[in-house]
Amino acid sequence: MLTRETITVGHRRFRVSPWHAADGVALLSLPVDQSAPTADEVSRALEVVRSRGCSAVMTSALNEADAAAFVALGFVEDDRLHVLEHRFGPDTPPPGRNPAPGGARLRRGRRSDRTTALELDRRAFPEMWRLDAGGLADAMAATPSARFRIAEAGGVPVGYSVTGRGGTTGFLQRLATDPDHRRMGIGSGLVRDSLGWCARRGCERVLVNTQVTNTAALALYDTLGFTRLPDDLVVLSWSDT
Repeated sequence: MLTRETITVGHRRFRVSPWHAADGVALLSLPVDQSAPTADEVSRALEVVRSRGCSAVMTSALNEADAAAFVALGFVEDDRLHVLEHRFGPDTPPPGRNPAPGGARLRRGRRSDRTTALELDRRAFPEMWRLDAGGLADAMAATPSARFRIAEAGGVPVGYSVTGRGGTTGFLQRLATDPDHRRMGIGSGLVRDSLGWCARRGCERVLVNTQVTNTAALALYDTLGFTRLPDDLVVLSWSDT
């Protein structure tokens, strides 16, 4: 039976967990502080995953160098993400705060809000991209410091964000808005909050990735000063059937 664990292959670490969208499928991800894996290392990790009863694998979003070993073993592209960057500088200060209209407000997210955030996530994203409790916890723990924010309208949660910081780089790890409250400035308010938090803590830039087909999100980030970086990320899949 597959559980959340870290697989060590030689000096290489892989994180493995059940994929939320289907039984018998593992999510295989790489820590960010490692060099690109070899095909042999990925193959040995696959052997462990198969021994746990999984016949298919999805990867986390990978850059070109990390993806090469997986592609060599027959993994295929399942989705593609643009990587966007907001750089702070004299000509690009963080945008001012923009509280969402209609009486909405932003507040600190608490541990007790995680279930609410997951419900917002379920409503905001297609099944493949939804987070489960473990995925949300991973997003919050992925960087040395993190900020969890809830947007409320009339006392009802209508959006949330998770922002991380490592060194001088910030990461907008997650942003979700209730579909019934889109185009009201809530997503913009959450992104502005994230940018301001990163700027106050000395970040030089903030990164976010989003599906190449998510035109609404891409337009939002464009209006807030993000620019697209040249290299995309890919999500790969593999099955032994």
